[in-house]
Amino acid sequence: MSKPDTGPELTAEQQQALDAGNGIVQGQSFVLMRTEVVLDWFGYSDDELRQELQPALDQVERGDVAEWNLNEFLAEMHTRHAAKTG
Repeated sequence: MSKPDTGPELTAEQQQALDAGNGIVQGQSFVLMRTEVVLDWFGYSDDELRQELQPALDQVERGDVAEWNLNEFLAEMHTRHAAKTG
């Protein structure tokens, strides 16, 4: 199995901001997080997260995209995590 595309490399400034923010940088219109922070927050392994995100990644590849609400997304992820961990 080939390794998935990890996206663009971060600049030195972005790396420094992530270091200063314990792996999280939030702006007005973006959130930049290290993978291990996402995995820790939601209790996923790397493979589980990839499996959860694959349908969305497939949609993006097809160009089937729309705006979404970050707060709604995070609430859903917390709900899923709570259901998973009982």
